[in-house]
Amino acid sequence: MLGDFRIEEIQMLLDLFFDVVPDRESNRRVWDFCENPHQWIKAKDLMSEIRNKTLLAPKKGESIAKAQYLFEEAIAKTLYNSTKPIAPFDSDSEAWIEVNAMSLAKLLGLPQERVSDVIA
Repeated sequence: MLGDFRIEEIQMLLDLFFDVVPDRESNRRVWDFCENPHQWIKAKDLMSEIRNKTLLAPKKGESIAKAQYLFEEAIAKTLYNSTKPIAPFDSDSEAWIEVNAMSLAKLLGLPQERVSDVIA
């Protein structure tokens, strides 16, 4: 349990999007990070890698990719914050998982209820 989310719920959200996101490799990388709590302290580096992709996506006209990366950033921040680091990301990072998952679902044409079903 991270806070409001269980790690299994986050992985279920990642699974929900896997077949339809533009960057499946990034999706699986975040999923794999979730699977290994001993690596969560390294999620700050993961977040930085994803942030670079987030910043490039609009320049390439990739709005769906940007939404994917924002969702993945929120997960990476949450994983990192769960390690109780000295310099955590914003305390509301976990709340952005749901917000960004809903936005991604909408852009992908998936019913937002599918996201709600996972986190209900």
